[in-house]
Amino acid sequence: MKQTILILSFILKGIIGLGQQHLEPAEDFSQYEGDLGTYYDQVFKLLYKGFSEKPIARYTSMPSFSSEYAFSIETIDGKHYIVSNQLSENYWNAKYRMSVKLITTKTELTNDLYVKLTGLFKLLEEQTKEPEVLVIGSDGVTYYFATTDKTGQVKIGETWSPTDTSALGKLVTICDTVHALGKTKDVSQADIAKKIDALITDLKK
Repeated sequence: MKQTILILSFILKGIIGLGQQHLEPAEDFSQYEGDLGTYYDQVFKLLYKGFSEKPIARYTSMPSFSSEYAFSIETIDGKHYIVSNQLSENYWNAKYRMSVKLITTKTELTNDLYVKLTGLFKLLEEQTKEPEVLVIGSDGVTYYFATTDKTGQVKIGETWSPTDTSALGKLVTICDTVHALGKTKDVSQADIAKKIDALITDLKK
């Protein structure tokens, strides 16, 4: 029953999300009560452990079945890092939630990639708007993109399973690569920066 409720939640967001050309404002998680309210409260507390409360750039992937994961740009001792967090298993489906572990890794960013990533998330915030088209989706992965605006308010946009060739699909691919960068240094930061440049051009069209 619990799994059915969560899947229905993902589907309802997908009905809205696949028609997007830009991110839409994320839902208010505090509106949920019962099982879903408990899930969102607990999973974000665990997944965002060690992250700033006022993120510069924070990305979150919430699949229906595989483990949830996220990254955040963090400044530590004057240096910029991608801090990548991943749960050991899907929090909703875990038989015993106390058994779910947080796996945290980090990689230092080049200044160029730091500037491009923060610029990308600022642009995402500026372009976030309510969807114009309702389209039914086919699977369930919700992606959240958070940054802090000039007034100190945390702004979160979301998309739901965008097609790979769309601008938002390319955004997800880039962010998944950045998450991987946080886990290993064997990812080209220069290549990521180039893809961000191309994506920003697409988003501004």
